[in-house]
Amino acid sequence: MKQWCEQEGATDVRVAVLALKHHDRRAPGIAADYVAIEVPDRYVYGYGMDYHEQGRNLPAIYALKD
Repeated sequence: MKQWCEQEGATDVRVAVLALKHHDRRAPGIAADYVAIEVPDRYVYGYGMDYHEQGRNLPAIYALKD
């Protein structure tokens, strides 16, 4: 998305994410400029993110147990 915006003529593109996980599976060459919360490297859901189409409307972010 960032590259597309730049190709369309954007002179400055910033990336904002709700939840940032620390792991080595990131897309190369891109990083978040703004982060709301850092979460463990576990499956998280709630607050717009779902788990098997459930939990999207929860008022907080939760993580599955290991």
